[in-house]
Amino acid sequence: MRKFSNTYIFAYITALVLLITVVLTVAFSALKPRRDRNRQAEMYQQILRAAGHDIDREKAVVAFPQLAVPLTDDGRQYSIVCADGSKGIALRLDGKGLWGPIWGYAVLSEDGQTLKGISLDHKSETPGLGAKITQEAFLKSFEGKKLYDKKGDFVSVRVLKSGTSSEIAEENRVDAISGATITSRGVDEMMREITPIVKNVPLQPDNKE
Repeated sequence: MRKFSNTYIFAYITALVLLITVVLTVAFSALKPRRDRNRQAEMYQQILRAAGHDIDREKAVVAFPQLAVPLTDDGRQYSIVCADGSKGIALRLDGKGLWGPIWGYAVLSEDGQTLKGISLDHKSETPGLGAKITQEAFLKSFEGKKLYDKKGDFVSVRVLKSGTSSEIAEENRVDAISGATITSRGVDEMMREITPIVKNVPLQPDNKE
């Protein structure tokens, strides 16, 4: 049986690691345009779904330029999107669930007072519990909720346990998901990050029909 010196083994392993690194780097670079397209398509789909357009990812790429206009104001990125025949302000949401990141988009009315719709997604929340944030029943509960209370103070739309005694009015809250306290809290924290600045977001240029 042939024996190899330690130097040979070390050189062989080093060369093998370098080869694998080069192959993986080339593959990563080659696939980057596809990954970027997929991320963009997912973003378009989530924004349009939050605005009430139930559309698959491929069609969202074609429909988005006709229904939404991406804009930036003071470094904050958002989109003006057609929602229920009128304009809406689509804002990105980012937060933390039980097992990883959660994210989505909220579409607000032109005056920033009312939530028109929301889309949410996650990386690794528990099926049947935290993963319910993507289900229609939970998402629908946000529609039409108010971001300001009757005094005119900004409170956002809170995600609170059903039956919880709170000063938050019904029009400013939705029920948390039973058995998914941490994930629901993550959504609640995301919603509270929608600041009153949305009232002053410029709504130009006009949306295309």
